[in-house]
Amino acid sequence: MNRSIRATVVLGVLLVVVPTLAGPAGAATGSAAAAKPVKKAPPTAASQLDVQYVYNTIDFMSSNFLMRYSGFDGPPGDLNPQDGNLPQQVNGWQEFYQYWGQQMVSPSVTGAFAPFVREDHHLFWSLGQGATPYQSDAATVTIPGSTCPGQVALVAGHPDSTPGLNTGNGSTYDDTSGVVMGIGELSALTKWWTLTNSWPTRTIKVGLFDAEETGLNGSAFYASNLIPAGPQGKYILVANMDQNGLEYPAFPAGTTQTTFGPHPWYTNINASPLTDFSIYGASGKANIEANITAVTHFRQALAQEVGNAFAALGAKYNFSLPLENPIEGGKAVPAYRPADIAAFSPVQDDTLGRTDQVPFIALGIPGFGVVGAYDSNNQDNPTATLPGPLTPLGASGIPQIAGYDTPRDNIVHYNLMTSGTTGGGPGGVGSVAVKRAIELPMTWTTNLLARPEYVGHSARPQGPVAYFESLPTAPKPGDTVSFNAGSAADVARTGGLSYTWDFGDGSKGTGVTPTHAYTAPGWHDAKLVVTDGAGRHAGYRAAVKVGSPSGSAPNADACGVLTAKEVAAVITPAPNVPEAPVPVLLLGLGALVPAVRRLHRARGLRRH
Repeated sequence: MNRSIRATVVLGVLLVVVPTLAGPAGAATGSAAAAKPVKKAPPTAASQLDVQYVYNTIDFMSSNFLMRYSGFDGPPGDLNPQDGNLPQQVNGWQEFYQYWGQQMVSPSVTGAFAPFVREDHHLFWSLGQGATPYQSDAATVTIPGSTCPGQVALVAGHPDSTPGLNTGNGSTYDDTSGVVMGIGELSALTKWWTLTNSWPTRTIKVGLFDAEETGLNGSAFYASNLIPAGPQGKYILVANMDQNGLEYPAFPAGTTQTTFGPHPWYTNINASPLTDFSIYGASGKANIEANITAVTHFRQALAQEVGNAFAALGAKYNFSLPLENPIEGGKAVPAYRPADIAAFSPVQDDTLGRTDQVPFIALGIPGFGVVGAYDSNNQDNPTATLPGPLTPLGASGIPQIAGYDTPRDNIVHYNLMTSGTTGGGPGGVGSVAVKRAIELPMTWTTNLLARPEYVGHSARPQGPVAYFESLPTAPKPGDTVSFNAGSAADVARTGGLSYTWDFGDGSKGTGVTPTHAYTAPGWHDAKLVVTDGAGRHAGYRAAVKVGSPSGSAPNADACGVLTAKEVAAVITPAPNVPEAPVPVLLLGLGALVPAVRRLHRARGLRRH
């Protein structure tokens, strides 16, 4: 989490037939009612979360890719040492990105959806061109929605460490935890879609908000440059997974017998504000209020899913948490109580302004950031403390109990601060407390995404899914616009797709990544039709804003799905241009009869 900025789901019901109980020799002993179909509770998306995988991956990525200084590890995507890439124990930025992408497309993580996960990289200068040796990278993976691809939900975390401060570590808590939770949430959703034979209704993206530690540069770049201006491609939700693990229900130092106090860490769920717009200024307030219906609904949905997560995990863990520190003698404490929500995990107006949800919320996009202990005040730091080994700055300033921006932010300290144990150290299974503190926000975030009004799920398509994006999002006349349909999905795996384009200005194109230059300002209704190997079609449109058009954006469906008639119009070839006219058509009527008579005589015919 950046410290430099201060002010500024409808499921089909599974039917399980309960067999008639049989006694000895197969005699029926059950009642007739026992043979009736019994409704089984439909699976939730969060029930597919693999928390142990998430913890193991946090451990691995933070132990192997150290000091991830954005813009200082060679050209993005280039691991050649001769081009500037440093060893991963010196600057693991490049290798962290590579491993992140490998996890996203691994069948062990995203299962049957792995072939449909599209990875893209968006390069930018994080502090202005020349301020860093190399560019930073806002990477994303995308799975397109089937019935409303034009609406997008984004989950992301930041991968970069603070240059010069995060020395000798992999930023386990501050950077790695949120990034890996995004992987785990997508993994759970893909398993849920597979289990229910469905497909995401809306488009989902999981990303990396790079250069957060130098001032929210990645999220600001993303919000300013990667969201289209037209009705399609709009973001309906942004979830920033920032610092996670040192938060409710885990206890500071894993015990009640310390100076930290007898209660759990506090969780900040900083959401689109409804009343306190202090950090967003007049323009941010106006944008939020312009979308207040969606924002208000989002706040209600988020609070509901937080409550649902408390109830579900409370039932799962008998509403308790073990205190693992040996000095506690095996004691357990109450957890997941409804009263704990208001006390330790309330959904609140974002008045912090230090994390990556801010640039999106300022645009009026419903969003939140989940942040654990960041030691900035007595609400977030369970007790005010004097300077000491764990709080060298005391209660004033940032005491650094959490260890971020210090060499302590490693997997051992991560476990010690939540459980009072090492969690087995590097490669260990991790403490119960730290995994519970990861699982809780993952649960509400995953189920929030799975709601029908957000990513949701729809019947798995029989044919392809069409989707594309274009850059830049605000081209001028004459600029080259790059279209990218790489996220379109050949759902039936028929061997590939063909691509037919209508750029909205009378020009046509083919291929997965065509380019086009618009000659005049205006709103251009670009359309794509994809065709799979079985001849099935799907179409998507997205308005391209060129220059400063005088008119308003096209009044087209925000979901962007083309009708069958619109698909046919895109793929129907232009009428053939007729060849040179037949000479006889140039003859006058008076010359036509003699010409016919001569033809008949030549063929030996007689008129009757």
